[in-house]
Amino acid sequence: MTVTEGVELARQHLVSVLPDYEVSGLQLEELETPPAGAKWKFTFSTILPVRSDGGSSLAEILRGRRILKSVEIDSTEGALLSIKNASV
Repeated sequence: MTVTEGVELARQHLVSVLPDYEVSGLQLEELETPPAGAKWKFTFSTILPVRSDGGSSLAEILRGRRILKSVEIDSTEGALLSIKNASV
């Protein structure tokens, strides 16, 4: 598996568990690919808007929360190992 394939697979795992992240625009923040046979770790960020009953979209973006999620996958088979909150 290439790193690019790993990033896409990690993104797919994250969205399958947390579907709201699909529409929020995930961005890759970090990746860690240790020696062969180890797990790969990818950190994604997104801004989840605060739900409101109206108002300007700019105000909603400014009130949004930036969320970081760390996704670990098996580097050989691509199996999901974990999804955790990540810190800045």
